[in-house]
Amino acid sequence: MEHTEETRRMELPNTETMRRSPSKLELTFIESPPRDFMKDFKVVFDLSIIKEITLGRSPENMVIIPDPTVSRKHAVITMVGNELLIKDLNSTNGTYVLDGDTFKKVSEYRFSGDVVIRLGYYTVIKLSIITEEKQ
Repeated sequence: MEHTEETRRMELPNTETMRRSPSKLELTFIESPPRDFMKDFKVVFDLSIIKEITLGRSPENMVIIPDPTVSRKHAVITMVGNELLIKDLNSTNGTYVLDGDTFKKVSEYRFSGDVVIRLGYYTVIKLSIITEEKQ
């Protein structure tokens, strides 16, 4: 029956979700070997369409990072409620989040604003959430 399918899809967001919901994620490369080849490169993902953003050295990732210290399948970014979650996928050289002036190693990290991450030893990326005000 069509009615059940409609019920499953319908999920009422709370008022906070309706007001400020992350709609896009912008990745900006700050540092990237070799010779900062991807420096200032930006890519924007529409979070209403893309539910999972994979990062790593391997070509099957959504964001391919040509850094030998980045694992083939290094990390993944997903939506969790009104936040984004970056999760390290058991990478060899780790995923780090800039905390003040030092990078701290994380296995997973939730964020709802701008954050700077480091993958492996050399690749530094700024993650910026673009929110859309909803009426």
